[in-house]
Amino acid sequence: MPISSLDKADIDRLNQQALSCLVGNRRQARRLAQMALAAAQRQQYARGGAYAELNHCWLAYYAGEAEPSCERLGAYFQHSGDLEGGMEVAALQGAYASRRGDFADAEQHFLQARSQAAQIPDSLHKFMLYARLGVDALNRGDTQDGPRNFLLALDIAERFGSPAHRVNSLSNLASSQHDLGNDEDAIPLLVEALEIIGTQKLKYQQTIVSANLAMCLLATGKPAEALALVEPFYEWPEEDLAVRAFLFCIAAHAAILLRQPDSALQLLLRAEEYARRGQDLEEQMHAWLVRGKLDLHAGQTAQALASLTQAHSLLSWTRNPFHQQQILRGLSDINAQLGEWQAAYGFLQQYQAAYEASSKSARASRSLMRNLEKEMHSLKAERDKALELQAARESENVKLEHLNRELAHQILHVNSLQDSLKEQAMRDHLTGLYNRRHFETCLNAILHEADADAPVAIAIIDLDFFKRVNDTYGHNFGDEVLIQFARLVEGQLRGTDMVCRYGGEEFCLLLREADSLIAAHKIDDIAARYRQLLIQQAPHSLTGCTFSAGIAEYPRHGAGRHELLMRADSALYAAKQAGRDRACIADATG
Repeated sequence: MPISSLDKADIDRLNQQALSCLVGNRRQARRLAQMALAAAQRQQYARGGAYAELNHCWLAYYAGEAEPSCERLGAYFQHSGDLEGGMEVAALQGAYASRRGDFADAEQHFLQARSQAAQIPDSLHKFMLYARLGVDALNRGDTQDGPRNFLLALDIAERFGSPAHRVNSLSNLASSQHDLGNDEDAIPLLVEALEIIGTQKLKYQQTIVSANLAMCLLATGKPAEALALVEPFYEWPEEDLAVRAFLFCIAAHAAILLRQPDSALQLLLRAEEYARRGQDLEEQMHAWLVRGKLDLHAGQTAQALASLTQAHSLLSWTRNPFHQQQILRGLSDINAQLGEWQAAYGFLQQYQAAYEASSKSARASRSLMRNLEKEMHSLKAERDKALELQAARESENVKLEHLNRELAHQILHVNSLQDSLKEQAMRDHLTGLYNRRHFETCLNAILHEADADAPVAIAIIDLDFFKRVNDTYGHNFGDEVLIQFARLVEGQLRGTDMVCRYGGEEFCLLLREADSLIAAHKIDDIAARYRQLLIQQAPHSLTGCTFSAGIAEYPRHGAGRHELLMRADSALYAAKQAGRDRACIADATG
C-alpha cells in the first residue's frame, strides 16, 4: 500500500503490528515501523510518529545500539496524557539502565512504568513491560520476582498476543528456571516453545529457544546434543547481538567439553565480538567464563585465572546464580591448583553460600511457580466465566439493538407509507399536481386567513378542443398534452402560488396577493408559452395549442370558496363563448 494513501487508523495499525513483531520478527518490525514513521510525518500525525519512534528505540535496544535519547518522547506522552506510551518509554529507559548495570536508575524507571501500568488495561505494551521486569529481576538476583513477571507476560500473551509472544514468555521462564538449577522444569517449557515454533513457522525465534535448550543440555551433561542443537544457527539471520553472543558461548562451551579446542576458540572469538558490539555485559561475562574453561583445557592455569577474574569482576553487574556459581567454583579450583589455598578456600566458601542460596531459591521458585500457576488458573477461570457472562449480555444487547433497529425501521416504513398515501390522496395520478379536493380544502384555509387588503386571484383553465386531440392522436398523446401543460404552468408560478388539475382537461390556479389584472397578465404569459410548446410523442407532434380561462378575485368577486369558483367558472364560459383562446375576468356585478 503506498504511504501516501495511509490514514491515521492505518498508521496506528502499522505501529501495533510492528510492536507485535518485536519478539518474533525484528526485520518485519523494522520495516513496519519505518512505514509508520514515514506516513506519520507525511500526515503530520504526532501520536503515530511517537509510537513509530518508540518501536525504533526498542529495535535499537535489541540490536545492541547506543541508547537513544527518550526525553522528547517521554515529554510528548506526558503532555498528551498517554499513559501507555509513557509506560513503555519508562520501560525502555529501565531496560537500557539494567543492561549497563545501573540498577538504581533502572529501578526508578521501572517503578514509574509499574505505576502507569496499574492505571491502564492489559495490552502488548504491558507484555513488553513485564518481560523486561522479569529480565531485570533476574539480573538483580531476585529469583521470585523474575518468574512472577514472566508468568504475567505469558498471561497477556495468551490473551492479546500471538504464538510468538507465548514462545517468548516460555523461553524466558525456562531461562529463569535453568539459572536456578531447575533444568527438569526448564526443558519441558523449551520443548513446548520449539513445538510452537515448528507449527507456526516462527524461524526468527528458533535461535534463542534452541540456545536456551542447549544450555540446559550442557548443564545436564549432554554437550554433543547441545552442540548439534545450535550448529544450524551459526549463520542464521539473527539481529539481536546478545542472542548471537549467547549462542556462540554455548557452542564454544560444548566444543570444549567435546575436546575440540580449535573449534571452541573460533566459536568463542565470535561470541566475544558479538558481546562487545552489543554492549552486553552479561554475555561479556559469559564469554570470559568460557575462555577460562578453554584456558584450563589448554593447561594455561595462570591465563585461566586471569580470564575467570575478568568474569568475576562483572558479577557486580549481574547476579545470575548459574554463572556466579560456575565462576566461583572455577576460581576456587584454579587457585587450589596454583597452591593459593587461602584464596581457594575463600572462593569455595563463596561458592558454597551461593549454591545453598540457589538451592533454596530453586525450591522456592518451584513452589512459587506451582502457586502462581494455580492462582493464574483460578483467575483465568473467573475471567473466562466473567467473559462468558459479558458475551451473553452483549449477545442479548445485540439482539435487543437489532430488534430496536427493526422496529424503528418498521415505524419509518409505516410513516413513509402513511406520508405516501396522504400525498397520493392529495395528488392527481397523471400530472402529479394537487387534485381538486385538496385544492378546495387549501382554498378555504387561504381565504379564511386572507387580509382584505391582500387580494387572492383564482383562474380556471380549460384546454381548447382537447376532445379533438384525443380523437385524432389517441388518449396516450392526450395524456402527454396534460402532463406537458402541467409542467409548463408549474414552472411559471411562485412558491406561494398553487395549481391543481380540476378535472379532465381543466386546471385551477391560485395566486396570492394578486388581483384580477395581475392574474390576467400571468394567464396571458402562460398562454403564449403554451402556443409555442412543442408536444411530441412518436409518431405524433403538436404545437400551437390554446386554452380558455376565467378569472375571479377575492374578495371583489366573492366572499367564499363556492361563490368565487362559480364566478371564475362563469368567466370561463364567457371566454369560450367569445371564441376561446382567451381569458375573461368575472363581472364585478355578478
